Amino acid sequence: MQVKVVTSVVAGQETVATKAVQVFIDALSEQLGQDYTFSLDTDYGESLTQGDSDVYLVYFGSQANLTAAQKAKMIIFYSDEDVDNLQIGRFVDMLKQLNSKK
Repeated sequence: MQVKVVTSVVAGQETVATKAVQVFIDALSEQLGQDYTFSLDTDYGESLTQGDSDVYLVYFGSQANLTAAQKAKMIIFYSDEDVDNLQIGRFVDMLKQLNSKK
């Protein structure tokens, strides 16, 4: 399963530090194993227009910026609190459920 993690920039500032998001991705990848491929999209929205991933983890504060076509993608929102505290349990559960339905 291809999972794209999308960050956002507001007024020139990263909403969540790329380094912190990479630690979050590494923790998810370790829990989920080789059936999942994670990649980071720091060019917010670019990967949502390409549609090459099965699911997108998108920063929660960015939802207002999504177009209707982007909102139609399989999106799971995360917050900076999830990243800062490495709260990955619900994401692991959701991704496992989605992968079993494929």
